[in-house]
Order: sequence, then C-alpha cells, then structure tokens
Amino acid sequence: MEITLEKINTRSDPYQLFLDSVKNKETVRRYRNLLYTFLKLIPNQIYHDVLGEVPPDREKETLAKYFVDVARKDSEIAANIIAAYIKEDKKRIESGEISPQTIPNHIKPIKVLLDSNRIAIHWKSLTKLYPRITRGSNDRAYTREEIQKMLEVSKDITDKVIILMYSSGGFRLEAWDYFTWKDLVFFKNNDGSYKGAALIVYRNDPEQYWTFITPESCKALEIYREKWKSEIGQYPKPEEPLIRTVKFPMIRRLNQKGVRKRVEKVVREIGLRPPLPPGKRRHEVKLDHGFRKFFNTNLRRAKVDFLDKEDMMGHKIGLERHYERYQEEDFERFPEYEKAIPFLTISDEERAKLENIKLRQEKSELEKKNAELEAIKVKLDELWADKQRMENNN
Repeated sequence: MEITLEKINTRSDPYQLFLDSVKNKETVRRYRNLLYTFLKLIPNQIYHDVLGEVPPDREKETLAKYFVDVARKDSEIAANIIAAYIKEDKKRIESGEISPQTIPNHIKPIKVLLDSNRIAIHWKSLTKLYPRITRGSNDRAYTREEIQKMLEVSKDITDKVIILMYSSGGFRLEAWDYFTWKDLVFFKNNDGSYKGAALIVYRNDPEQYWTFITPESCKALEIYREKWKSEIGQYPKPEEPLIRTVKFPMIRRLNQKGVRKRVEKVVREIGLRPPLPPGKRRHEVKLDHGFRKFFNTNLRRAKVDFLDKEDMMGHKIGLERHYERYQEEDFERFPEYEKAIPFLTISDEERAKLENIKLRQEKSELEKKNAELEAIKVKLDELWADKQRMENNN
C-alpha cells in the first residue's frame, strides 16, 4: 500500500469527498441526483460576485467544487442560497406538487456535501424554515376489491409480484431500489407449502428493518423465478436484483421509477386514477402509499401487537430488533404477522384455502384434546377400579 500525491489530490476533491461520505450505493445515486438538481439552480452571477469567476461548465463535479468554495469563503451566503431553495420548495408544496416530507430529503445531500468538506453551517436556523408536517391526511388505503381488480388486469407476473409484495409487506416505494434475492428468507410447512417469508428492507442502510410477506406473495415470486430462469437460462443469484427490467439484454434492476410506472398503468386500467378535476390536486388513494395503508389497516384489524406492527413498518419504536441474524428461529415477530395473513391475502381462493387450513388445524387440536381427555378418563377408570379392588380385599 502506498500513499501518493495523486490519491491525496483525489481525496481533496469536494465532490469525491461527498461520494465517499455516503455508504450505500443506492443512497449515493439518489443523493447525487438531488444534489445536482440543487446545484443547477444556482446562477453563475453568484459565483462571479463571491469568487470573481464562474464555473467553466455545468457538470456536477464542477458545480459542487464552486459551491463549496463559495461556502468556504462566506458561509452566510451559502446558508442564504439553501434558504432560498427551501422557500422555492415550499411554493411547490403550496401548489400540491410535492409533500412537506420531501424538503428534508432534498436538503440531506447538501448537508452531506458541506459536512464532508468540513464547512460549518447553522443548520438549525435553516430547518426552522421547513413547513409544518401534518400527521395524517384525507387519503385512504386501497381496498381488497381494488387490489383484486389490479391482479385481474395484470397479465405480467412482474406486476402481480409488485402488487402482492407491496400490499403484504407494507414497505415504501424507495425500497425497490434495494431488494435483492438474498433479502428474502422463506418459511415453509412440513408439506413444502409456504408459510410466508421474511423480507429485509433497505439492506445496509441506517433505516434497515425486517418485514414479512404472505404465502400468496411467495407463490407469485416462485412463478417469477421460474420465468427468470426460462428467459435468462439460470435462476437469479442471491445478490441480483429482485425484480429486473426487460428493456435491456443484461440483468438490470427495475428501480422505483419503473415500479411506479407499472403500478400507475395498472391502477389507471381499473379506472382508479381518472384525471383530476379543476382545483383538486390529490387523488383519493396515493399511488404507492395506498398499499402501505392497506398493510397498516389490516395488521390493526388482525389485532397484531402495536410495537410489532410499527417495527414491521420501519417506524422508530425505540426497541432493539432481536431477529437480524438471518436464521428462521430468530424471526420472533413472524407469529404476530401470521395473525394478519388472512387479512392481507388478496385472492378469495387463497383466503378460502387459509380458512380450510385453519379449520383443519382447529379440528386437529380438538381431536388431540379429546384424545387427551379420553386417556385421562381411562386412567381415572383404572384408578377407580384399583381402589374398588383394594376396598374389597380389606
């Protein structure tokens, strides 16, 4: 190993410092795009006034260097630029274009850029500019009947997998940028049928957590895996993306943007997202979040423990997660999730199967208890007979 001047110079590049500060590659991609959107909005006049020169091009690396130079020379001007950006985003919120929760995500990559270059900004004064985030909204969850219609019009198994995993896993749209096949741990019954599966969300990200999916989703994934083999010539490898795009000959991830387009096409086909009338800016059901609300609603209906439910949704609950070791016996929240499987299962046929299995299990338990009672009765009869014999002998 050798420390060279070239390596030192590379390390001193503001944009490279930014990239090195973000560990997850999907987060890097997202932050890179968000940062570039911000940097492109800064006019050259600001650089001319502060630095006496303008960027020679509009490449992200160049703009990042010049913005860092401005911040290093006058942190107050840099803070004012960020404040102006926040105010423009607030206008977009007022027009209904974005939600209030979006602004913090837009600012995070800017903070990473400046922090990685050791530039102090008074962030507390900037975060006070954020709009008040309202908890709760007027939108609703998808109904089971609506999701059934989605599956009916979905001719491609890819769409079915997306819809079933969305509704039974309750994760956010961004999670599709992370999923690989190794993120799934399937649970099976003695006869080989699926009990369900554990699914890790945001692997290697600080927000990482575990949720679960239904046996119905597992069956769809099995069909999708077989289709993968028929098209590629081999089964997917553990590190390969869970859902791939078919636009390219090589294996490439179907990212959140592609997933959203597929869902929107299906939802429009069942007539659930008609053009909005004048003055109305939001649909009754959010395109992606409607699945998450379906998940949350049905876990509540199933009387799943509240803390377990919050954990399965990736909410902060202040409790240590005990089952992040990839062994089935460590997934101690799965029994709680099993309560909700009948509620989260979409197909009437699959729900009927689950009901039959439940009835058979209850029947088996009843027969077992009856057998135990009969054995106790026989034993009592034997004890009574022994007692009678002892009394007669006396």
